[in-house]
Amino acid sequence: MHPELKRWSRLFSTPDFYYGADPGPVARRAVRYHRPLQPRGERALDAGCGEGQDTVFLAESGYDVTGVEWTGEGIAKARRLLAEREQEARLIEGDLREWDTGERFDLVLCVNSLQFLGADAPATLDKLKTWVAPGGVLGLSVFGREDEAQNPLDGTIYRWTLDEILANFSTWQPFEAARLWQWSASGPQPFITLIAANSPSL
Repeated sequence: MHPELKRWSRLFSTPDFYYGADPGPVARRAVRYHRPLQPRGERALDAGCGEGQDTVFLAESGYDVTGVEWTGEGIAKARRLLAEREQEARLIEGDLREWDTGERFDLVLCVNSLQFLGADAPATLDKLKTWVAPGGVLGLSVFGREDEAQNPLDGTIYRWTLDEILANFSTWQPFEAARLWQWSASGPQPFITLIAANSPSL
């Protein structure tokens, strides 16, 4: 078992929601950018959906939602949250490194997931891009690093610089891109966030 899979299975096994029950800011902003482009309910993917907070938000926002999560504990919590909020979504227990049905989605979220795939993270990011339909929107958040010369791989964790993410999405239309800091009990952690459309111009 991948060590990060084991760790997150343990963290999600408690009765309480590890990140709370509310959607995150990247999900909220991605929907805000996407809705003017496609105002009707469309297909959305929550890649690495964890306990389902963003999945439920997407369903409440009128999307036909698929959530993919590699821990059974996360899937169970997502089902519970969907039931509590009287929403529906397709939930799949699967590993983003391996999962791919050839489907395309109008809105894709991948929040706080890819960095835990270690050396497989860059290839999975490349695959993630193919899941966004032409004209669709991606909301992404990953661990960041400050120095280009710093090794991006630290054990099981992979970190990007903002410039690397922007270069990776150079043909996309960015709505916002930022390097942010978040403080926790373990200390400060930089994040890279990107919300962009799979379109060279809008």
